[in-house]
Amino acid sequence: MKWQDLPDAPGVYIFKDKKGKVLYVGKARSLRKRVASYFTKELPPKVKRLMEKVADMDYLLTKSEVEALIVEANLIKFHKPKYNIRLKDDKKYPYIKVAINEPFPYVIPTRDLRDKHSIYFGPYTNAKTMRRALRTAVKIFKVRTCRGKLPDKACLSYYIGKCYAPCEGKISESEYRKLVEQLIAFLSGKSTYVEQQLEAEMNQLAAELKFEEAARVRDRLRAVRDIVNKQRAIFSTPIDMDVIGISQSGHTACIELLRIREGRLLGGEHYFMETLRESAAEVIRAFMLQYYKTAYFVPDEIVVPCVNEVDTLAEWLSEKKGHRVEIKIPDRGTRRELLEMATENAITHMEESKSQVKVRPSISDLQRTLGLAQPPRRIEAFDISNIHGKYAVGSCVVFVDGKPDKRSYRRFRIRTVQGIDDYAMMEEVVKRRVARLQKENKKLPDLVLIDGGVGHVRVARKVYPPEVPVFGLAKRFEQIITPEGKILSVPLSSPALRLLQRIRNEAHRFAIEYHRKLREKPESILDAIPGVGAKRRQALIKYFGSLERLKRASIDEIAKVPGIGRKYAERIYEFLRSA
Repeated sequence: MKWQDLPDAPGVYIFKDKKGKVLYVGKARSLRKRVASYFTKELPPKVKRLMEKVADMDYLLTKSEVEALIVEANLIKFHKPKYNIRLKDDKKYPYIKVAINEPFPYVIPTRDLRDKHSIYFGPYTNAKTMRRALRTAVKIFKVRTCRGKLPDKACLSYYIGKCYAPCEGKISESEYRKLVEQLIAFLSGKSTYVEQQLEAEMNQLAAELKFEEAARVRDRLRAVRDIVNKQRAIFSTPIDMDVIGISQSGHTACIELLRIREGRLLGGEHYFMETLRESAAEVIRAFMLQYYKTAYFVPDEIVVPCVNEVDTLAEWLSEKKGHRVEIKIPDRGTRRELLEMATENAITHMEESKSQVKVRPSISDLQRTLGLAQPPRRIEAFDISNIHGKYAVGSCVVFVDGKPDKRSYRRFRIRTVQGIDDYAMMEEVVKRRVARLQKENKKLPDLVLIDGGVGHVRVARKVYPPEVPVFGLAKRFEQIITPEGKILSVPLSSPALRLLQRIRNEAHRFAIEYHRKLREKPESILDAIPGVGAKRRQALIKYFGSLERLKRASIDEIAKVPGIGRKYAERIYEFLRSA
């Protein structure tokens, strides 16, 4: 399709590559004029790179520019085009879901927004913040947290005072609905409204001499007031406002959103955006489009440092809210001070993201449990497998940031140890591993885990330099063992212990798998016989045809094989009889 064929009407245009993959989605008041700019004007470098890959184009007509804005947001979320500005990993953000389509609605944490009949609060960039908000709301309003249909009987939540047990008819549907409405208002930040409702309800119940019910409402009222008293008052009027600050670095932008409800600062959230070095105005536009698309509550006013298409965004938000929403770019006053606060927070979060690498909670817990100076981001674990010294093998598995790095796994045939000596086998495997890392100029691990007792740990400790910590994990009592023989008792529920168990079990699985493979392979079994190399092994298999026939052969029959002789025939005969 040529741009000259596009209609002079509002809509959405879609650029695709030669495989049909969507590269970019944009909206326009006039499709023909907007798309023509990609072909008739000098383009910035990032757009040039895009247009070099464009092989096809599609479009969707809409009734208005606002409708085009909505369609653009939906398509970006669905296709995740490479050249559009997007919230980083937006699927990971948790929400609070209120399932209002149920007769007795429930409230739960979720990352799934597919239920269009529910209300969602979020996204929260911090799961702890989300859980704290959810716990507070449930504690005050005692709405059920069991998803789906009502259970047959009351659960523990009822008996510890966290639910009114609608499943057993202990609260009417109308009374329960009133609690849900108050919970929704509370999560929206409308604490004053909730206060007024609760106070009026309490007085009404008291006037009707329903003192027990009035006392329950009084307790909810006190809890709401305690929260309100901790919130910082910014405005004397009960205004609802979002303040958006931005910081940019390379292909990443950090957005800080401060939430002000009823004139009080409730807190802030920060979000990271993937960009192609677009302007701050374009990044903020993209953020507002994606954020407010799923937001249940839209404030009366949004304060930004700059933004593209102010009028179109304001019209879209006003339609979504049901009355006028203003987007302001302040030069002075309280709003300017709030904008500077949001910007400073965005800069701080951006600097933190560049200087710090996020460490998984289990890794942090392991660091504290073992008393390590640094988080053990790379862990190598070793195990030995053999049957009475035969087919002895070793394994080395590698975990990076708590996840297996299977490309770095290594397995070893024991070469220097004869008979049963697990300690010597462990020492051989560890020495070979360290020698290989040093030969390839690779970094030693942050932590070494040995599947075994204190003897295994001590032989490994001798091989590694002092700065590499070495610990063991014994199977019998699941205890962490130090090279000095000390035992670190860790709760079975500890994330650190669970991670070590997972790594130890993986090392054991990998060793057993290799050991079993050798036992099932005739050539490998013969290879385990001292003095029997490749030539003698091939001669034996060629002469007898199979391992089973060789096992049934006598010493004299084996000695007849070219290159074997009486000495090796006796050794082979004894080995196969004991295997």
